[in-house]
Amino acid sequence: MVRKLIYFGILMFYANPCLAEVSAWVDNNPVVVGEMFRFYVEAKNVDDPEEPDLSEIRGLQVLNRSVQNQTSIVGTSITRTLKWTYVMLAPTSGNYLIPAIQIGSEQTSPIGLKAVESSQNPSKEIVRLEVDVSPKIVYPQQQVLIRLRIIRTGAQLENESLTPFEITGTQIEKVDQRSFQNTKNGKRQLITEITYVLLAEKSGTLELPEVRYQGDEILGGNSQRMFGNFGNLGNIFKQRGRRISSNSEAQSIQIKALPTGFNGWWLPATKLEIEEQWLPNTPEFRVGEPITRSLTINAIGVFGNQIPELFLELPEKMKAYADQPLIETDKTQNGLRGTRVEKWAIIPAKEGKIELPEISVAWWDVRKDELRTVVIPARIIEVLPASVEFSETPVTQETLAETKQTAVVVSQEPLTADKQSSIWKLLAIIFAILWSATLLLWYFHKKNNVASDVEKEAEIKRNQVHALKSATKKVEKALNSGEAETVQTALLKWADSVWSENPPQGIEQIGERIPELKNGIKALNSVLYGKQLKENSLEELQKEFCRLSFTGIYDKNKRQSQLSPLYPDSK
Repeated sequence: MVRKLIYFGILMFYANPCLAEVSAWVDNNPVVVGEMFRFYVEAKNVDDPEEPDLSEIRGLQVLNRSVQNQTSIVGTSITRTLKWTYVMLAPTSGNYLIPAIQIGSEQTSPIGLKAVESSQNPSKEIVRLEVDVSPKIVYPQQQVLIRLRIIRTGAQLENESLTPFEITGTQIEKVDQRSFQNTKNGKRQLITEITYVLLAEKSGTLELPEVRYQGDEILGGNSQRMFGNFGNLGNIFKQRGRRISSNSEAQSIQIKALPTGFNGWWLPATKLEIEEQWLPNTPEFRVGEPITRSLTINAIGVFGNQIPELFLELPEKMKAYADQPLIETDKTQNGLRGTRVEKWAIIPAKEGKIELPEISVAWWDVRKDELRTVVIPARIIEVLPASVEFSETPVTQETLAETKQTAVVVSQEPLTADKQSSIWKLLAIIFAILWSATLLLWYFHKKNNVASDVEKEAEIKRNQVHALKSATKKVEKALNSGEAETVQTALLKWADSVWSENPPQGIEQIGERIPELKNGIKALNSVLYGKQLKENSLEELQKEFCRLSFTGIYDKNKRQSQLSPLYPDSK
C-alpha cells in the first residue's frame, strides 16, 4: 500500500501538465422569448479559477446557477475541469451578445444570441404589463402618477416579482395597490394595479426604465382545490409549470425648468385651499383673554412638508403664541394630498378696534400653468374691556341699627368696658410679641432661601451657557459641512438653547428674532425647498452666524423672557 502511494505521488509530480482551456456555449440558439435556456462556462486546468463575471451581459436575465468540479486521470495526464451552468431568459426578441468571459488568464469566445417570438409563446398571452404615466411634461417637484397594471389571463401564478423602480434624482413612493377581476373575449382576467407617485428634483429628461415581471405558472390547480380540505394531499396534484416573464415599455418624462423670474417658495399643485377656524366658534375678544385661531392648508398633488410655514404678523396691541404645526400627507390612487395646520393663541392687550392683517399663500397652478395666491382677507375686530368683578359688602340699615344699639349698651356699662379694654391690651401685647418672633424667623428663613435660590439660578445659567456654546459649535460644524439638512437641524437645536422658554417653531422664526440671520436663513430655505445648488448658497449664513455675539443674544433673551403684561399702563 505504501509503495502504491509513493508511486502515485511520483506520477503526480512528473505528470505532463495539460494546457489551460476555457470555453462557453448555450444549449439553444436561437432561443424563444420567455423560455429558459442554459449557458455553460467550462474551465480546464486553470489554476484557482474565479467565478465568471456576467455583469457585461446586457438584457438577458440570470435565473439560477450551479457549479460542477471534476478531476480525471488518464495515464500520466491529469485534467481538472470546473463547469458553471446558468439558467437564463431573454425577455424580448432581438439580438443579444454574450461577450468574452475572462477565466484566469484565458478568455472564452463571444456568443451572438438571437431571441425570437414563438406563435405558441404563452408569456404575452398569460401576462401583460401596461404602464400609464401622467403627465409626461412637468416641473420639478410636481407630482407624476405612474399606474402599472399586471394583467393575467387564464392562468394561476405564484412566486411573482417585479423589478423595483430605481431612478436617481427622484423621489418615488408607492401610494396604492388594488386587484380586481375582468372578463375580456370570454376569458377571465385578474388585474393588479399599482400606483406610484414620482417627484423629480431638477429639470431635464427623465428616463423611466422598463418594468420586468416574473412568475411561475401553476398546473393542476383544479385538483388542488378539490383536495384542499384534506391536509397536503392537494400538493400531490400541484405542479409548477414554466417560468412566465413579461416587461413593459420604457418611457421618458420631460422636466421643465422653473418659470423665468420665479424666486419665491415653489409649490406646484393642482388645487390649494385655506380654511380658517376660531375657538370658540363665535369669538368675543376681551383684553387678556386668549382666543385660538387655526389655519388649515390643503394642497392636492404635494406632500405635507412641501407646504410653506405661515407667519402671523399682529399689531403691537396683540400677542400671539404659535403651537407646533400639524403636517400630514394622504396617499390615494389619485395621488397626494398634503395638509398643514397652524394654530396660534391670540391675547389682546388693549381694548378698541384692531385690524388683523391678511394671510396669503402663493402656489403654482400646474393645470393653468400660472402663479396663484389664496388670501384670508384682513378683518377689523372689536376688543372689549377685561371682565373683572369686584365684590362689595353692602351696608344695610339693620347693620347701622345694630351698631347704634351696641354703642348705647356699652355707654350704659363703663366698668365692664374698662375690664374688657385691659384684657384686649394684654392680648394685643402677646400677639405683638408673637408677631415679632414670627417676623424674625421669616426673615432668617427667607435670607437662607434667597442664598439658595441665587446659587441654583447661577448653576442653571452656567448649564445654559455651556449648552449654548456646545450648540454654537455644532452649528459652525454643520455650516462647514455644507449639508442643508444638517444645518437646519443644528440651528433648531441652537435656538432651543437660546430661547429655552419659548423656542421658535422653525428656522424662519429664528430670522424674525435675529434680523442679522434673516437673509442667510432665506438662502438656506432655497437650498432645502427650492433645490438651489450653488456652492456659495450657505456662505452668507455662515458669515452672519460667525459675526454674532451669542452671549449678548442669550443675555438679551433672558431679560425679555417674561411675557409682556396683559394690562399695560396706557399713558
